[in-house]
Order: sequence, then C-alpha cells, then structure tokens
Amino acid sequence: IRADFTFKSALVNRNAELAEQIDQENSVSLHVRRGDYAKNPKTNAAHGVCSLDYYRAAIRHVSDRVQQPHFFIFSDDIAWVKENLKFDFPSQYVDHNHGAESYNDMRLMSMCRHHIIANSSFSWWGAWLSSRANKIVVAPQRWFANGANTKDLIPEGWVTL
Repeated sequence: IRADFTFKSALVNRNAELAEQIDQENSVSLHVRRGDYAKNPKTNAAHGVCSLDYYRAAIRHVSDRVQQPHFFIFSDDIAWVKENLKFDFPSQYVDHNHGAESYNDMRLMSMCRHHIIANSSFSWWGAWLSSRANKIVVAPQRWFANGANTKDLIPEGWVTL
C-alpha cells in the first residue's frame, strides 16, 4: 500500500530545502490540527482538539528517546502554535504550502524520522507513510471527542498519550 501512495513529483524550492534538512537531522514532525476542529461547533463536538498537555507530554516522550531532536511544526494555525507551544529544542515552522500545495506538508511529514500527530487523518497518513523502521510515533489516546470506537485506528508500535 505504501508504494501505491508515494509522491510522484519532485520537490522544488523551499520544500526541497526542507527535505534535505529533514534528512540530515533527528527530525520530528509535529502536527497541530485546529481549523474547523476548533472553530466549527459541530466538528469540535465530534473531534475536539488535542490539548497543550498532550503536545507537551508527546514532546517530552520523544525528546527523552531521541538525541538532539529537531521539530518541524505543521499546522493550519501556526500563529496559535507559536503563541501557545514553546520548544526547548531546535524547531522550524512549515507554513508555506497552501491550497493545491498542501499535500507537500504530508509529504515532508512522511520524510521525518519521528512523529507527533494530531487526531487528524492528515498527520496519521504523514506518519504511516514514513518507511523508517525505528520511527517513534506518538498519537493522542482520545481521537474523537464523542467517544467513537478507535480500537483499530492506531498501528501496533505507535505510542498513545
């Protein structure tokens, strides 16, 4: 399945530069999904948003296991992340892919060595598409605010917090 979902076009410009950096670092993708999850009452009631406590615990979990982690932050609300989530490690905000280029965020996520995902299929796929054997993937324990069954959602070997 992974082969069927490979990205075909070559990376260019800023994405090519980031891909090279991601490959050279102990890269950790960190995805914060807000957008409609935070702003639309019906969507928020179904999904909710991951708490700052979740992200702090996930960062701690990864940084306790990875030497010199470098965080690459992906979000549909970078301003909120910058204001609310602080990093004691090198970090970089990826905020240049918009509209038809948004898929490149998932592509860059998939290139990272480790992953902290949101309760979002976008970051789930970013982590799952990574073929790195020893990757650490941290996922939220509570995926849906409405309590929907998620027993087969998280692959074996991923950590839930």
